[in-house]
Amino acid sequence: MDFVVSYPKSGNTWNRLVTTAYDTEVDQEDLVQLKAGDLTKLKLTDIDPPNRHQAVSPIPISDVDFAAQVRLRPAAMIVLAREVSLLEHLEPLLVQSHHVNARINGIALWHSEWVDHVVNPVRDPREVCCSHAAHYGNSYEETAQLMADPSARTWTGETPDLRWFTSSWSAHVRGWLEEDDIPVHTVRYEDLRANPVGEFYDILDFLGVSDLSVDLVEDAVARTQFDRLQEVEAEQGAPAAAPEQEQFFRSGQTDGWKNELPTDVARKIEKDHGEMMEALGYL
Repeated sequence: MDFVVSYPKSGNTWNRLVTTAYDTEVDQEDLVQLKAGDLTKLKLTDIDPPNRHQAVSPIPISDVDFAAQVRLRPAAMIVLAREVSLLEHLEPLLVQSHHVNARINGIALWHSEWVDHVVNPVRDPREVCCSHAAHYGNSYEETAQLMADPSARTWTGETPDLRWFTSSWSAHVRGWLEEDDIPVHTVRYEDLRANPVGEFYDILDFLGVSDLSVDLVEDAVARTQFDRLQEVEAEQGAPAAAPEQEQFFRSGQTDGWKNELPTDVARKIEKDHGEMMEALGYL
């Protein structure tokens, strides 16, 4: 299975939209609404729907604590792999996840046995803070604190009983940058915005897409530009939007934090994550 794994609000959805739009006859409304049929692959995640975990759990999933969910994860991934195998005709296909690449109580969240490729978009944590705060309805200060929390978890909004273990922003980034057994393609969100056709071409090439076409990549990128998706969302709404958020396709900015994020919060983020920010060229 191929995954797109990121810290929340770092370009995960955009990657899935472009891979869905590549060589697929869909319009902006279909992409925004994440409709069924050929867009089923847009809805694939490793924790949703909960019946994958329930199928391998002897008790109601609502009664299973997070540590037990981690123990159930390998079996649930076998169920997911069967679902994905039925969608091979829809490739390229990326399963969404926000899990950090780490161990919980000695149990690995990721195994090379059931992961073929991981696309790992990363984003300036100061911009992540702005987008994350708007999406979940928290203050900048609360969001910056969460981004520094090594035990942080988040949920999809539709599956409250199952959560992604995100850990801190730095731990999330480091975990995937240092992965040796699973093929990982890390790409900066800022580079995706500056050169979307070139970067998405490289992503699709990494995923092994056959007969890769620059023209089709250009078309997929054009149909998933934020301004075009925002126009459709304004008319149709977006089911992926959190209840606290007025719009899901918010701005896609790369330096909006400079005019939005309070100075003290920006300095806290730089202090908390300076090492990894320098490694990625953000400082």
